[in-house]
Amino acid sequence: MKITHIILCSLIVLFFTPCIQSGAEQSAGLNIPTITAFEQSAAPGWAVMERHLIDTMNDAAVEFYEKYSDRGGKMPSIGKPDDMYEVFLNWPLFYVIGGDENLLDLSLQQWNAITRQLTFESRPRVDREFVTHYDWFHNAESYKYIYYFGLADPNILENVDRAQRFAAMYMGEDPLAPNYDSEYRIMRSPLTGSTGPVTGGISGYGVYMINYGHASLYPVIKEYIEPGWQDDPVKLEQIGKIYNDVVSRGDTPISLNACALIANAFLYTGDEKYRQWIVEYVDAWMERIEQNNGIIPDNVGLTGKIGEYRNGQWWGGHFGWSARYSLHMIFGALTSAAETAHLITGDEKYLELLRSQIDVLLRNAKEENGQLLVPYRYGPDGWYDYRPLEIRELSHLYNASMNPDDWKRIEHVMKGFKYGPRPYKGYNDFELPMAGWRTFEWKTDGSVMDFTEAVANGDIGDERMEQEELNEAPRLLYLAGKNPDFPERILEANYSEMLRRIEESRGIDDIRKHPGLISEELAGLNPVVTKGLVFLTMGGPQAIYNGGLLQVNLRYFDADKKRPGLPDDVAALIKKIESTGIVLQLVNTSAFDSRTVIVQAGAFGQHEFTGVRYQEHNESDNNITTQDKFLSVNGKHFIVELSPASAIKLDIGIRRHVNTPSYDFPWSDSVK
Repeated sequence: MKITHIILCSLIVLFFTPCIQSGAEQSAGLNIPTITAFEQSAAPGWAVMERHLIDTMNDAAVEFYEKYSDRGGKMPSIGKPDDMYEVFLNWPLFYVIGGDENLLDLSLQQWNAITRQLTFESRPRVDREFVTHYDWFHNAESYKYIYYFGLADPNILENVDRAQRFAAMYMGEDPLAPNYDSEYRIMRSPLTGSTGPVTGGISGYGVYMINYGHASLYPVIKEYIEPGWQDDPVKLEQIGKIYNDVVSRGDTPISLNACALIANAFLYTGDEKYRQWIVEYVDAWMERIEQNNGIIPDNVGLTGKIGEYRNGQWWGGHFGWSARYSLHMIFGALTSAAETAHLITGDEKYLELLRSQIDVLLRNAKEENGQLLVPYRYGPDGWYDYRPLEIRELSHLYNASMNPDDWKRIEHVMKGFKYGPRPYKGYNDFELPMAGWRTFEWKTDGSVMDFTEAVANGDIGDERMEQEELNEAPRLLYLAGKNPDFPERILEANYSEMLRRIEESRGIDDIRKHPGLISEELAGLNPVVTKGLVFLTMGGPQAIYNGGLLQVNLRYFDADKKRPGLPDDVAALIKKIESTGIVLQLVNTSAFDSRTVIVQAGAFGQHEFTGVRYQEHNESDNNITTQDKFLSVNGKHFIVELSPASAIKLDIGIRRHVNTPSYDFPWSDSVK
């Protein structure tokens, strides 16, 4: 059943009743400025859709868990570590938005169960609760899971301990995991973890990296490497040695994803040493950009030199500029690191880590049939592999900076992306081994790009488009006042996607007959779809899939239940975001119960509210009058008390990045 039909059946129509009381007071025993809303009206369609989506996902998640996990959380098959964690990674985020509390408990249980499975298998891939060694593209997918735990409950002691232990593995504090060299400010290998860096010994991983174009051996090997080379012992030894010398030693920009892991410890503890490490590591990469004529190099040797093992060649490294998914991987790491450093320091200079590389692409762009195409890769002959640019990174950049020039970059790119397909659509040549670079010519299929359309994941059929890129453009156009139907359309798309996953999951009769499901396939059946809820209620892009922190404008707490998330029956819609203000609408869809919402400035309290403007309605002698009101806040929180079936529109003033970010809850402030 479509959600629009459900709305028609369930929408409660209430006669307009003007409010008779409003003002600033203390609420829920907290010393926080308070507004009380009494104005009753029919719940708007988006509010009913939003609450129905949340309520349905609560039920769907339990069904999913019971089908694919036993009581202890163990799943009957094993995939790659990141794929296993990805199956449930957004469940604590859903709880933070307003999902049922039992989903937080299940997601905690599941994280522990997956970690046990990977620890006690015949060839353990986890030691001391952290992966033994893996690259930071995949590590970041795994450990994004635990960042949401801090937002969900910062007082779980084992998670606080884990955050500090995991950070120690990348700060030179753990002698069993010497991953980081503080002298040269580098990771010692693209493969790192709880057992330290991996710099020798060709493995199946290295063979995969070469065969599928994720790393180049150029200029040491310039010719095409014939398929099956790994089956020849002589070639395996020869090429393996070159791979270990050229690729496995030293650092790569992908390891910038580790910044969020260190920030996780900072957000729990506030310990200055974590901030200093992030500053040190990001500064090192920004200096390398300057040394390399404005382009971030993709390989740095063990003494910190660019192209140290490639005769000074700055490209060709592990998941680097010549790799098959270069732009997707490099820019994801740059975005996550830039956002993290900016969040932790409040210093806008760190956004240049990302902005400078976007501008590199735009300076090297070309126009073809009226379409703006940017180079996705760099090889022996220079820039190549031209395609349209998605706005994932631009959206994150603007969300952090609120800089008009960054908005102009968005408009420029969207104007130049006229025809499809999406940049990675159809780019499935996994069967073709490569020497590390290969000409790929993107060609338009003639489809017209409609950036107002909200798309369900199942409609696009490309895994790389499911994670962050989809629906960023229509979200931004909505905030710009150019896509007014977006709230209903994104909720409809997310609801449809949830139903598709439920139906597909129910079609599997016995998971034990489908051993591959625990990897990408099972993650694709997870019915918890949070993108639209993040967009509408929190006012920010979805966190970078490969390990980004949640960079949103607002979050909410239930003052009565003392838990994070929107209270039962409450819907939220951010209607406008500017550098100094946010317009928010809150609706209590219950006709019987009052709800009390705490609104916080930023996911981590990094912002500060100046004040809130709203309207107060009064009735006297059958006359209704409206009065503009202002509540002074000058803090991270304010409270809205919503009487049954009430709604209120709030024009909120905000100062950005003026507070030290943390996982603290609002009631933590009241006892400090």
